Amino acid sequence: MMDAQTPVHGDDPLGEADNIVAAFQLDQRPIRGRMAQLGSTMDEILSAHDYPESVAALVGEAALLALLVGDSLKFDGRLIVQASGKSGPVKFVVADFATGEGVRGFAQFDREAVEALEAEHGPRPGAELLLGQGSFAMTIDQGSDMDRYQGIVALEGPSLATCAEHYFAQSEQVPTRIKLAVGQSITGEGASWRAGAAMLQKLPGDHARPATQEDWDHGLALFETTEDQELLDQTISVGKLLYRLFHEDGVRLFEPRTVIKRCTCERERLASILSQFPDDDRAHMVRDGQIVMTCEYCNRDWNFDPAEIEPKA
Repeated sequence: MMDAQTPVHGDDPLGEADNIVAAFQLDQRPIRGRMAQLGSTMDEILSAHDYPESVAALVGEAALLALLVGDSLKFDGRLIVQASGKSGPVKFVVADFATGEGVRGFAQFDREAVEALEAEHGPRPGAELLLGQGSFAMTIDQGSDMDRYQGIVALEGPSLATCAEHYFAQSEQVPTRIKLAVGQSITGEGASWRAGAAMLQKLPGDHARPATQEDWDHGLALFETTEDQELLDQTISVGKLLYRLFHEDGVRLFEPRTVIKRCTCERERLASILSQFPDDDRAHMVRDGQIVMTCEYCNRDWNFDPAEIEPKA
């Protein structure tokens, strides 16, 4: 187990760890950030659906954003990222991260329209074309006893990373830069999805370390040298990449957390939800004598005998 904070030196404190998210902070400048690497976890999220490449990348980006931002919450809760389009072939993409649990995501889209867009603009036309005009929202859910907090901005820019940067600039007044990478790794066993992400934020200064534009420009210049391939390369760990970027400034890595795919589609919970549906709604869900409920996140059908669902008064 690592200490709460570990200085990053030439040796690699994490080795080739995967499916993790970790916070970091520069020692000599008021700058913090987070990095994530997801292998099997991202593959499980995206492989559950037969997404076109562009939609899979969009879902992966939303999941990465939910993870980066949700991991920074100082309390147990959920961070929900949703981008809703009005004029593009993707109706919406949503992802959420629950502290201590994990991350998930999915999208609703018009397949024929997406394929036509990919044929015209290539396999990765980007969020701007996939979603069109619409909104980008981040929602903090602290549980049933607390009010939700939601911030909404217009969809702007070619990627969800750009939308999130606008969100932080407008809603949080925190200068932020985000890089998201989603790709496929091809091996002898076939193709699998991988993802990597990095977020850099400017901290407010104090008497000991005042915040300056020069500090931010310096950190940003180094951060911008990060390439998608570095974020996706399993042999380049978070610790190794941080050392490569910021070793001259001194960079401190906080203890990483393991990230899994989470879902709430447990049988007892779904049965409880079904019991609250009107009789007519449940009747429309019957196939071959079974009530069928599909989890949008897992793309999994759950079958229930109508007799086992007891309507609640």
